[in-house]
Amino acid sequence: MPISFHKGAMSLVAFTFAICGNSALAQTQNVMILDQAFFPAVIYVVPGDVLNFTNSSDHARTVKATDGTWESEALSPGSSFTYVVDTASPLAFSSTGEAAPVEGEEPTGPVTYEGTISFDEPPLTE
Repeated sequence: MPISFHKGAMSLVAFTFAICGNSALAQTQNVMILDQAFFPAVIYVVPGDVLNFTNSSDHARTVKATDGTWESEALSPGSSFTYVVDTASPLAFSSTGEAAPVEGEEPTGPVTYEGTISFDEPPLTE
């Protein structure tokens, strides 16, 4: 009887971990697309996390993997784009759009800037 109890208990533990293990760790990471930067600039993730990019600039922006594996449509201010991270995800992404005009100056044209995905532990944890 004790052997069958241990087998049953181990099966239950393995099943519970398979169902809940990775999903309990995955979460949504919010990333703001600003006029000339991302906030945060480095996103610490685990596979399964969802990156929710929101355009917080005053101009349309796109966001894409620097290797071209994924790309959003043009995001108007306030619009969002989501991407699910996996172990094959590229570690860099960028945004492109018109530069914010400076009062009294000519427009400078498009601006491009990058952000980083990291699978490392964040430097400060709770």
